[in-house]
Amino acid sequence: MRRTLGLLLLAASLGVSASESAPDGVDARPRSGEASWKLFCEGCHMPGPEAPGTRVLAARLGWDKAPLKGRQDLDPTYVKYVVRHGLIEMAPLRPTDITDEELDALIAYLREPETE
Repeated sequence: MRRTLGLLLLAASLGVSASESAPDGVDARPRSGEASWKLFCEGCHMPGPEAPGTRVLAARLGWDKAPLKGRQDLDPTYVKYVVRHGLIEMAPLRPTDITDEELDALIAYLREPETE
């Protein structure tokens, strides 16, 4: 009896099982690179002068290097560092915000050519 109760308490503390789907309105983890881009990056780094992150990059690197999406020259190690530690106005993202797996997917998504 005590063992069964202990197992039930352990199962409850671990949350839902991996076989259960996420509740409605909650994204399943891990997120895709595109989902992470839309959630964390797009608001400041979308193409165009209205995006503050894009404007900052344009001032430093020029408008040809300002958009992040489609860039093949982004060093993944540097991207990971900036995401984890932040830069200027960009806040850092913890592994609880974006996992290492999701960060790798985000970097792969950034390297995909821009489609229109």
